[in-house]
Amino acid sequence: MRRFSKYFLAMLLPLTVLMVRPITPAAVLMFGQEIRLSTKPVDPRDIFRGDYVTLRFSIEDADKSLLSEQDRKMLPGIGYAENVVGTPSVYLYVTLEPDEKGICQPTGMFLAPPESGIYLRARVRMDYYDNIELDFGDYLRRYYVRENTGRELEDAARRGSLTGVVKVWRGRAVLTDLEMPE
Repeated sequence: MRRFSKYFLAMLLPLTVLMVRPITPAAVLMFGQEIRLSTKPVDPRDIFRGDYVTLRFSIEDADKSLLSEQDRKMLPGIGYAENVVGTPSVYLYVTLEPDEKGICQPTGMFLAPPESGIYLRARVRMDYYDNIELDFGDYLRRYYVRENTGRELEDAARRGSLTGVVKVWRGRAVLTDLEMPE
């Protein structure tokens, strides 16, 4: 019996490792709050996977003035050279508020998660001109669509009329839908 339990544990370990990756988006989809973000287009097609839309969101180009004075003092020295494998990442928590159209806009950036409200966790990259670029993770980058609809969505994004519907929970985000005005 003892020998069987060792084999069972050896078999269970790889399965556990494989199941950890989808837990975060599943939790966000179950418990998250729905928000809307404005988008920017990148690319509409993958020959192997079909139509998809690679998106950038307008909140990814952050305004440094949204940082609190205390947090701004702690950020200098973070550059592209320090965001390599093996170095610790710096994260900012971006607070969001919906505007009159219902599109969430950033209202502040902090090094610690806020106590309440809607916020997203983002990895920080700063270029040599001290411009902040935020990376909100893999689940906001690509959205797969029905065949032959990728170009239409890309054109809508170019016109500024494509909105991403995102579920947010504890700073994590998952893109659930894309909306175009009728």
